[in-house]
Amino acid sequence: MFPNHKPYTKRLQAPDKTLPPEFKQLTDEAEQLWTEKCDTPAFHAYVSADYEAVYESLAELRGQVHTVLEWGSGLGVVTIMASRMGFEAYGIEVEPQLVEYAKQFAEAYGNQAQFAQGSFVPDDFVWNPSSGDEAIRTMIDTPGAYGQWDMELQDFDLVYAYPWPDERTFYHNIMRDCGRCDALLLSYDAREGVELVRFNKG
Repeated sequence: MFPNHKPYTKRLQAPDKTLPPEFKQLTDEAEQLWTEKCDTPAFHAYVSADYEAVYESLAELRGQVHTVLEWGSGLGVVTIMASRMGFEAYGIEVEPQLVEYAKQFAEAYGNQAQFAQGSFVPDDFVWNPSSGDEAIRTMIDTPGAYGQWDMELQDFDLVYAYPWPDERTFYHNIMRDCGRCDALLLSYDAREGVELVRFNKG
C-alpha cells in the first residue's frame, strides 16, 4: 500500500462524514476563542485545519495505529478528537499560552489527551539545509518536548501535522531520521488536502 518514502496521497475535498456533535462543539469553541484572541502574540502563527477531513482520516486509521502525536497542536482540537476516538493522543506546541488553552479544552471534554510545551523537532535531529530542511516558521532552536513524557518520536505510530509552505521535506526528514521504522505521517494542506505517508526503512 505504501512504497518506501513515496507518499500515498488521499485528497478529501468533500468529506463523507460530518463531525459528531461533541467535536463540532469543540471546533466551534476553538474558533470562537481564536476570533477573540487572534490579535494576541500567542495566536500569530495559529492556523486551524479542515477538521472534518482530519476526523475522517483518523476514523479510517482505527485499528491500524494506537499512539498519535500532533505536531504544533495549537488549541489541541485534533489531539482531543483523537483521544475521544480511542487513540492514545499527545500534542506538542511551542506557544505556552496555547498549551494552557488546549489543556483547558481537554479538561472540559473529559478525555486523556496530553500536551507538552516545546519543540516537536527531536533534540537528536540534525538540521541540514542541503537535504531540503527549510525551516520557514518552525522553531528549531527550542528544546524538544518529548522528555516531558519520557518518550521519543519513535514511540508514536502516527504523527499528524499541518506543515508550513515549503516545510514538507523538512517534516519528512524528521520522520525518516527520528521516527519509528513503520511510522505514518498524516499531514494536511489547504490546497492539496490530506496526505498519508509510511516511512519504511528496511
